[in-house]
Amino acid sequence: MDQNELTGEQKKLVWRYVEVWRRFRRLTNGYRSFAELEDDLAQGSGMFLCGLLVEARSTDVISADVKDPEFHSAIFGNYDSSVSDMTGQELQQARRYIIQGEGEAPVRWWWAKPPFPGHKTRLVADANSSSGSVFLPANNSSAVERAEN
Repeated sequence: MDQNELTGEQKKLVWRYVEVWRRFRRLTNGYRSFAELEDDLAQGSGMFLCGLLVEARSTDVISADVKDPEFHSAIFGNYDSSVSDMTGQELQQARRYIIQGEGEAPVRWWWAKPPFPGHKTRLVADANSSSGSVFLPANNSSAVERAEN
């Protein structure tokens, strides 16, 4: 095996990192594409266009993330204060998932429930509605059930 070639487990680690990054992070200065990642991983170690420095012989595999160094530090350097958009529990779960391949990827707490209780939730109305949308209180489950039926 070539020293620059990545093992299957190393490739999975990179994909797990990308999966968690996509769930929690956004770049302030533009777009980040992982469209070429599969091809980059097939080429082996190197600096990828998505900003990841991947090294087969490195203990962390991902040596740097030049587009989001704070996230990289939080995951591989255990710097909880590097990212303010993840809780300590989410970071611990992310580290275990990314580095050890254990458990499941963390999910943002508000993906499971409305982000702001008591605020209105926008639902697309049926084709017969003249307004095009219906607003219902997010915490009014009976209203949501009626709207769905």
